[in-house]
Amino acid sequence: MLPDLWRMVDRRVRPIRGPIAAVGGGDELASVLWGIEHHLQVDRWFHSAEAFLEGERRTIESLRASGVDAPKLGLFAHIAWELCLDGSLVRREGFDQTLQTLRDGFDGVGPPAHRAVALHHFDRIERTIGERRAFEDALQGLIAELIRGRLIAAYQNGPGVARRIEGIRVLLGFPSFAESDRQKLGEVLDALGPHADAALADLTMHEPGSM
Repeated sequence: MLPDLWRMVDRRVRPIRGPIAAVGGGDELASVLWGIEHHLQVDRWFHSAEAFLEGERRTIESLRASGVDAPKLGLFAHIAWELCLDGSLVRREGFDQTLQTLRDGFDGVGPPAHRAVALHHFDRIERTIGERRAFEDALQGLIAELIRGRLIAAYQNGPGVARRIEGIRVLLGFPSFAESDRQKLGEVLDALGPHADAALADLTMHEPGSM
């Protein structure tokens, strides 16, 4: 998930495609770099999978029919459906287990993750020391918030996902939802939950490399 976190704190920080040699970095760096490449491959498959595309279409239709009077809500159908799938995964695996897996993962990457983002971006693109420091600070802040668990807990139900969408919208300059719209959106997203559960099962079954 590192590439997604990089882009969340600085949209200019993107992984490059293709394997990167972990010269002098040892097995830990090689493992992190392999994980990033695996993420990119699976992400391309995931966003073209019929289970994902069908769910996104359903989400767009549900938002249009919701009666929510918020500008440009349809633009957020993609992220809304992704968050619904995240919620389905958390419900399936269990919140405590999901949170512990994340904590163990972040504990396990440590310095190799810093070297990986340098190889993918900061060693190739001219950035200032201040920009690099701001990126690192923001990334550590985001990771700290993730392992607290509050954000992940919100994925488990429609109202929680609605709050996350609202937060993203506010960051992009849109106004907060009216309370009535927030409630309607939560109900729509709750109704999408069973579809997300079915889509997750399909995606898991057909994920590249799965049996």
